[in-house]
Parts: sequence; C-alpha cells; structure tokens
Amino acid sequence: MLGALSVAVDYSMEFSGLKDLMSSLWAMAFPFLSFLKFDFDGVPIFCSTAFFGLTAGFLASVIMGLAIAIRASGLIGLVGAAMKALAEASTMVGAYLALVKARRARGLWLSLGPITRAAVMCLANLFVVPHLFQQPLAFVVGLMPLIAFFNIIQGSITTYLGMAVALAVVKRAPHLLPEDAPILRSTRVPA
Repeated sequence: MLGALSVAVDYSMEFSGLKDLMSSLWAMAFPFLSFLKFDFDGVPIFCSTAFFGLTAGFLASVIMGLAIAIRASGLIGLVGAAMKALAEASTMVGAYLALVKARRARGLWLSLGPITRAAVMCLANLFVVPHLFQQPLAFVVGLMPLIAFFNIIQGSITTYLGMAVALAVVKRAPHLLPEDAPILRSTRVPA
C-alpha cells in the first residue's frame, strides 16, 4: 500500500508541476542537470521500511520505479525510472541500518541513508552515463560532486521527512504497526 502511495505522490507532483517548482533553484544553478528533480516520493518508501523492514522498502521502490517507467518515454525515461528506484532503494539500506542500530543520536545515524544513496548513485552514474549516453568518463567524473550533492539533498528529504511521518504514526497509532517494526526497535528504551 505504501508503494502505491509513493506512486500517487510521484504522479501528483509530476503532473501538478510541483517537482519543477521544488527543483527550480537547482535547475537555475545547474541547467545541465535540470533533469534531476527533488520530490517527496521517497517518504512513503521510508515509512514502508520503518514499519515493515528493508524488503518492504525495496518492494515499494520497485513499484515506484515501474510506475515511473510506465509514463516514461524512450530509453532516457526508462533509465531514469530505474535510477530513481535504485536511488530510493539505496537510501533505504542506510536508513534501515539507522533504524535498527541507533539507540542514541538517531538523527546522525539517519545520515547513513543519504550517504549510501550518494555513493550508490555516483557509482551507477559512472557506469550508466558513459555506456548508455556516450559521454566521456572524464566528463562524468567531473559531475560526481554535483550528483553526490543532489543525492545528499534528496536523500535527506526522504529520510528526515520520512522519519517525522513515521514517528507521528508511532506516537498516534502504534497499534497499527507490527510488533517487530524497525521504527519500534529504535524508539524503545532497552530494559
């Protein structure tokens, strides 16, 4: 269900122009990277990971990637959909580690999500851009700081906003969550 919510968020933001609005400063600063868009798509994916575990987060990422692929046009759109799914899934790996391992300084631990995302997406871009889009490797390497910066920002939006939503659910409706929810492991005080 949270995968479907992520799709609804993505389609709503895409077709309302909210992604373009959120990304306008980025597009003005880096017009050659204006295809990178900020959004809230990852918040339901984070919640699926926080409530049901890493597998649920991966599944929600795949569902969102497939939904983006349906509206995508051509190879560039399909690659973008796959890269978005990979970005969100990689964010969930770091965030999941924070959820199950952090006892203190959870905000600091949560930075593992954006850091993991940035590292994975830099590696993915080093492979995809030169091979599929015929760009020189030196050019792609030169883009790495900006690609990492974008992914740190987007990963932070996903992780920290997702954590705020997840904690609100824990506070107001913990009875709706499974007993072994990762978010509950990190919010319990050890006996």
